[in-house]
Amino acid sequence: MDINHSGIAPGSPEEWYDLGVFYRKNGRFGEAINAFIAAAESPDNALRAKALASIDLIREINGFVNADLMNP
Repeated sequence: MDINHSGIAPGSPEEWYDLGVFYRKNGRFGEAINAFIAAAESPDNALRAKALASIDLIREINGFVNADLMNP
């Protein structure tokens, strides 16, 4: 189980989402994805959509390649 920066495990999907944002802002992408996955289990469709979009964003960031830098 993940815990947030204060040492308390999140209980609600909203808290998991907030924890994911904290991790993402601090470059801890793996932990952020795990927190967003937990938030995506929310019955709230809007929160679930935000969590899934956040996961997609992290995957896009991790997969980014600047082709111009690769071809001198």
